[in-house]
Amino acid sequence: MIKKIWTWKRISSVIILPMVIFILVSSLRLAVLAGEMQVALMFVAALTFFTYLFVGCAYPKRFACMKIVKRYLSFRELKDFIEKEKFNRFVMEDVSDPFDFYYSENWFFVKEVYVPRKIVLDIIAVNKSLFSPFTVIGIITENGEAVFLAQVKKEEADQVTLKLKKEFPEFRCDVQILKEAIYKRFYKEKKKQFADKIPDKMEFINYCRL
Repeated sequence: MIKKIWTWKRISSVIILPMVIFILVSSLRLAVLAGEMQVALMFVAALTFFTYLFVGCAYPKRFACMKIVKRYLSFRELKDFIEKEKFNRFVMEDVSDPFDFYYSENWFFVKEVYVPRKIVLDIIAVNKSLFSPFTVIGIITENGEAVFLAQVKKEEADQVTLKLKKEFPEFRCDVQILKEAIYKRFYKEKKKQFADKIPDKMEFINYCRL
């Protein structure tokens, strides 16, 4: 379930896209010199698009899967831990925003992010906004991170959280945590507390029972 960062497709794109961008820049220059402003605008739009593609390929959102563990584990170390695990799939289909995720004895794999089960603090369900008909459900961790899970109708939120609580003991829907988790300072405090409690890699591995 760990995806390769540098695939042949990505490598080819990083080689080819600069050539395309160079051609577009040259063409844009010629169009401007010729006074063809409409053509120049077309080249500007194309140049913007291909530059965006190049940046996305050359600087991928690599290691997004490491959002929770990046302070303690390298990509290789995470990969080694994950390869030892046997994952099952949890599915929630009968809601307005169906979702699924994978879980093993020691990990959750949610929205491309690996979360050690031992440091899951709780799940939260909060209104998207004051007048929104939707509730956002996410997982928060002891080290002050949050992973989006789903956005469901308000009347479905209890159904989702009850099923999650039934399946996974980590999810308690603690009212006190919910009250505090709507503030940014809560996450900053959690990050500091966890960093003080778990200062290095070996303590993290032991604490998470990996």
